[in-house]
Order: sequence, then C-alpha cells, then structure tokens
Amino acid sequence: MPVDAQDVAEAFGLGRASSLSDPVARGELGEIRRLETDRGTWAVKQELAPWDDVEDDPEHGGPFHLACWRAGVPSPEPVVSPGGRFSVEVSREPVRVYSWVDLEDPDTGLDPAAVGELLAGLHAVHQQSDGPVHGWFEAPIGRREWKGVLKASRAAGAPYADRLAALLPGLLEVESILTPMARVQTCHLDLWSDNLRRTTDGELCVIDFDNCGPADPERELGMVLFEFGRGDPARWHALDSAYRDAGGPGRVTGRESLALTVAQLHHIGHRHLTMWVAARDDEARARSLAGVEEFLGEPLLLPDIDRLVDAVAGFGTTVGSST
Repeated sequence: MPVDAQDVAEAFGLGRASSLSDPVARGELGEIRRLETDRGTWAVKQELAPWDDVEDDPEHGGPFHLACWRAGVPSPEPVVSPGGRFSVEVSREPVRVYSWVDLEDPDTGLDPAAVGELLAGLHAVHQQSDGPVHGWFEAPIGRREWKGVLKASRAAGAPYADRLAALLPGLLEVESILTPMARVQTCHLDLWSDNLRRTTDGELCVIDFDNCGPADPERELGMVLFEFGRGDPARWHALDSAYRDAGGPGRVTGRESLALTVAQLHHIGHRHLTMWVAARDDEARARSLAGVEEFLGEPLLLPDIDRLVDAVAGFGTTVGSST
C-alpha cells in the first residue's frame, strides 16, 4: 500500500512534504515514487515484499552505494535516516530514499568509452565483502531444471516451447564455462542498461545497488562488455581501452570472464519462464512473456563468447576451450 508523504519525509529528515506521486518506475523488487518536500525532490523506493521475505539484510547495498557516491561515481545520493539507516519501515512498509535524478530510457548504445571509464571508477572503490557469492551470479541452472521448465512450458501450451527446445543444447553447452567466482571485492553486479543510464543532462548514472556483493571485477567487465558492446568489436575495444586507461583492474582472459554474464542471463531467463507457467492473469503472463522473448531472442552462446574474448583479449577459441 502507498505510504504517506509526510511520514516518509519525517523518517528520513527531509522537511515538510508537499506531494508523493504514484509509481513512476517499477522493478522486480520495488517501485519508485517521486517525493517533493521543502528541501528538494527525492526518489522513494518501496519494496514489493516485506523484509521478512527478502533474503538480504535491508541495509544491504547502502554502505557500498554511499562509498561509490562519495568517491565521485555518478549516482543518486542514498539518503541516510537520522537514525543512521539506509532503510526504514514507514507504516510497516520497507522504504529507501535517494536524491532525484531525471533518467532517460535504458540504452545499450551508450558511449562505450564513457561506460568503460565509469566502470573503472566503480572498481576503484575497494570494499571487502565477507559473505558468499550468491548462486544467481555463478551457478548453472542445470540440465534437470532446464528440461523441467521445458516440460512445464509445453504442458501449459507456451507459444515459445519449440524455440526453447531448439535452444536448450546451446544453453547447456554454455553453462560449461560456469565456475565459482573469486571474492576479490564488492561489485555492483547488476550493471545492465536498466541500471546504467544516461541522465536528461547527457551524463551517465548508476542506480540500484541492491544486488551488490563479492565478485571478481574481471567478470563484471565481461558483463558490461556484453551489454554495451552489442557484438561490435569496435565498441568492445573502445570500452575496454577506456577502462584500462582509467585504471580498471579487470582483464578479459578467457571464457570464464563471461561466466557472470551467463549465470545472470540464465537465472533471469529461467525466472521469466517459470513465472509464465505460474501466471494466473493476463497481465502477469504478458510481463513474463516479454522477458522470455528477450531471453530467447538474444541468447549468449559459446561462439558469441569466443568471438568477444578473441576480440578483446587476443585469445583464440583454443585458449578459451580449456574450461
């Protein structure tokens, strides 16, 4: 349920509230409203699930986001409550607040050099993370689960079932590169175009640090190269060169550099597939189908990985095939 504007303002010490909008953006885990107070304009993120149902600590991501913001990484400032918390329950609803930034729609065609320089800035913020790497970022879905979701999709009359069946051998093959990821430092781990955008002023901006955690910068670089390179060697080189020139520590060295990318794409795709099967209304099914179509329409397969690695690192497929 919507929270009260003044209650949010008081919880975060933001002065007198004048308005709180309807949701202006919605993700898988939360929705954003615009709060106006006499001290400025703010983004209010309200979680869609109670914290009791969320695996992570409600403060997760806040300290790393603040450290990145203080280091000059372009992002909305995370607001800390007078009690020193990034997350506060307002009328029993989990809420976080950030400074407001006007963003353009997601765009994978952002200037690759600017993206590479920004990523290097993120990786320059060294914060250790003692927890384990979540399976979402390194574990395969596996043959049994993929065959199970295919069987369920066919039983439910899914319009994509034949395409999923045709793609399945390639999905299983590419999961062979997945290995445990080294816990080098805290990384953002969600740098898709939804979360790395251009502002209306033309600058880049990173949002949504909720999934940050222990990772290897090499694998996050690989993910960003995939997302913003879009299969173009010139864009790969521009991004990677700018990242290196700005002091970025990661290096694409072989197929495993793309393991984070594969793991996330497969978990996202698997989630949409299972959600389509479980959907109970047309709206939920349509939302899931959009994710399924994106997953099936742009799969990342082993030849694609070898091409990227060869272009960026100078490694041929024989080097990458050691995994």
